[in-house]
Amino acid sequence: MSKMKKKNNVDVLRERFESWLNENNLPAGSKLPSERELCELLDAKRMTLRQVLIELEIDARIFRKNRSGWFISSKRFIYNPKSLSSFNAEACAQGRKPFWGYLTKETIATVPHHVDDVFLSSGDRYLVTGWCGLDSHKVFYHESYIDADVAPGFINKLGNQSFASVWEDAFGHALNIKEMIFKPVNMPEVACKELGVAPNTYGILVEKHRATRDKKVVQVDFEYWRLESVELVIRDE
Repeated sequence: MSKMKKKNNVDVLRERFESWLNENNLPAGSKLPSERELCELLDAKRMTLRQVLIELEIDARIFRKNRSGWFISSKRFIYNPKSLSSFNAEACAQGRKPFWGYLTKETIATVPHHVDDVFLSSGDRYLVTGWCGLDSHKVFYHESYIDADVAPGFINKLGNQSFASVWEDAFGHALNIKEMIFKPVNMPEVACKELGVAPNTYGILVEKHRATRDKKVVQVDFEYWRLESVELVIRDE
């Protein structure tokens, strides 16, 4: 008869911590006690507690805001990058409360080479940056490059509308996604700052090339998602 594997200190503490979480039934967004207080509550050493916190963060049970502490996570947002619905519509359909903000809306004469290579024609571009959140918690930072020759005045028409609605209502284009790229990355400094995470935190980068019916790419998006916030599900709609 094989011997049962002996639990290590991390496993024991995790069980104790999860029991405490279940007993207290804290709602999403609730702030956990400080690490010092948790050590006292759970009779734990600081380094062991840190390992457990990281494991629970990977499992999307909790998340960390830089310099603010640990919080209870909301359920992951089910995100279909192929969907033509706006982030707002998708979030509401899942019973979430979306919110967003723009940081910059500007005309730029040059763009990074890896972006410029995607566009088929030269000319000015618009750059729109901002963030989107769910239930009072920012979940991704975005940078979007738009062909200004195809969509003159786009940034002045954007307001609080979705990109898709401006393309359709103002310019008569229902864009399709020509190419998508997913990869884990160390998020750039501005993304980390806006999402409230430590510098060089890992996230999920979703790069999308949006095109008109004739396959001309007119918008390139870079979305930097917090790891614990999203579950990617690709399906045709």
